[in-house]
Amino acid sequence: MSSRAGTISASPRTSGSAEAAVYYRRLLELLDSNAPLSSFEQLANEARNVTWGGELADSIGDAVATAVRLRENFELKRKREIELSALYETARDLSALRDTDQILQAIVQRARQLVGSDIAYLSAADEEHGDFYVRTTEGVISQDFARIRVPRNIGVCGSVARTRRPFYSSNYSADRNFDHDASIDRATSGEGIVSILGIPLELEAYVMGVLFVGDRYVRSYTPQEMAVLSSLSTFAALAIENARLLEEAQRALLLAREANAALRTKADDIEQAAVAHEQLTELIARGGSLDDLVNRVSNLLKGQAGVVDESRNLISGAFADHLTDEALAKAVRESDRVGRSVSLPAADGSVTVVTAVMGGSARLGALIFTRNRPLSAPETRTLERSAIVTGIVLLSFDRIAQIAHRNVADTVSALLRGTTDPFSPEGARRLPPGISLSWPVTVMLVELVTVTSAQAASALRSILAGRDTIFAEFNGDLAIVTNAPDPGSLANRISEKLEEAFGHRSSIVISDPIATLDKVPVEYEGLRRCFGLMRGLKQQGRVVFEKTLSVYALLFHNKGENAVDLFLRSSIGSLVEHDERRKSQLAATLLAYLDTGRSAQKAAEMLGIHVNTMRQRLDAISLINPDWADPSRTLEVHIALRLHILGQAT
Repeated sequence: MSSRAGTISASPRTSGSAEAAVYYRRLLELLDSNAPLSSFEQLANEARNVTWGGELADSIGDAVATAVRLRENFELKRKREIELSALYETARDLSALRDTDQILQAIVQRARQLVGSDIAYLSAADEEHGDFYVRTTEGVISQDFARIRVPRNIGVCGSVARTRRPFYSSNYSADRNFDHDASIDRATSGEGIVSILGIPLELEAYVMGVLFVGDRYVRSYTPQEMAVLSSLSTFAALAIENARLLEEAQRALLLAREANAALRTKADDIEQAAVAHEQLTELIARGGSLDDLVNRVSNLLKGQAGVVDESRNLISGAFADHLTDEALAKAVRESDRVGRSVSLPAADGSVTVVTAVMGGSARLGALIFTRNRPLSAPETRTLERSAIVTGIVLLSFDRIAQIAHRNVADTVSALLRGTTDPFSPEGARRLPPGISLSWPVTVMLVELVTVTSAQAASALRSILAGRDTIFAEFNGDLAIVTNAPDPGSLANRISEKLEEAFGHRSSIVISDPIATLDKVPVEYEGLRRCFGLMRGLKQQGRVVFEKTLSVYALLFHNKGENAVDLFLRSSIGSLVEHDERRKSQLAATLLAYLDTGRSAQKAAEMLGIHVNTMRQRLDAISLINPDWADPSRTLEVHIALRLHILGQAT
């Protein structure tokens, strides 16, 4: 062609050559102005209507064709420049680490622009649900389309994910090269999509999504368009992966910050615990008392602390008034069960924390702490450590108490056996500090039936804590030795406390004051005999003085449990049965008569009745029990009547 053009240029001899020069100039102008291809086609049509001489017609035709190719090449290069610019912008977005959703939106917009499609969107893989969901759209009108979820084996998305290759359809609804889903087809037709192209978002052989472009008319997609979209999809995959890595990095950083904060908090907790432990250890090392420990806990935690024993009696400090015994007992049991403290919020906003105090496997009581705001975790641990220290203190006190108890038990045993005077200067040194006893003493026996001596002693510790009283188990009973000025009142308090603690009264027998050691064993045996008589009279659970039962107890000693009942039946059984049947008082009348030396007048005055009524009652008694007046039976009847009255006492 270049040789022909040179020939035309060298031979402007004819008018045809001049006309050709005009056409060449116009071709150059069209190329210079980037005119559309239609302008070149129009110029070619005009040239065909002119009659050229020689080879001029072919030369002009070749020139037009060459110009068209140059125009197409220029257009192709311009398009490539646009594509490269779009890819560059996308890469720049990625390097700038902008918001992932913004980057994906820009990629979708550029994909739509580069291919000249009606819509574009990106579907991302959802590993949790095992499908794809629409993440970003451009040019989409229907809201339903943006909510599409596509299973991995359905539609163009499934084909792309399965083959990891670009896939397009020029007629989506009629294409049977992939499996259809009715709901997806409805959404696609609702958007008016006819042609669609899917490009895999792939990174290291893993398809994490699909980049789509679609059109509302039938069209095909060129390899060049697929190539540029593949490049965009690679950037999209990188954006998603970068977002994942960034999210993991941020999560790791957050975890690291939280771990550092936790470590700092832990370090603070350890430091606080170390300070508390140091103070509590120093307190124990110098032999601090339970009150010292309670005060230290109150100061450390800025509140009010108290310690109760296993019976929930306060032994040091104080605790909130609103805390009922039932709530406290439940909290102590729960703390023992879970091995941690138990919090009890109050209506006024204050909080009481209860921690069981343990000594080995035994529960010794509880540490109770109250203040107007909840305890933090470190403070709670400090309180729980304080409960451990409290247990150590109580155990040490308990060991001291056990030594003292053994000494007291030995003292009581020696006293009741009459072997050693415990109140002599030598014996008194074995008594616990603060205990001071001297002759004469009163001995009480408490009959233990359903409770142990340890249980009874624990319940009575507060009552028997005076300096004038010692107590210990002896031969299965609780023996109490005291200088109390009113032993009867003390015995009644003991009976009430045992009933409160265990739900029933215990039999208690009180001796007369004993002045010397040699009389103690005799008195002790008399007290023991009284228990047998009380069982025979069915009067268990009473508090009695030994002197009121001693004569009768001696009579029935070792006679069996039913000896008293048999004696009463044989002596006054008919009289008692008459009183029970007629609601009369003949037994009491006869006892008054015998107690007054058989004086009807004195007996009537004692009973508050007329002397004639007294005589009538005596006549009735003689009819019912004629043997009562027999001198050989009178003493027996008199004793039986006294025992009967004793058995009726309440």
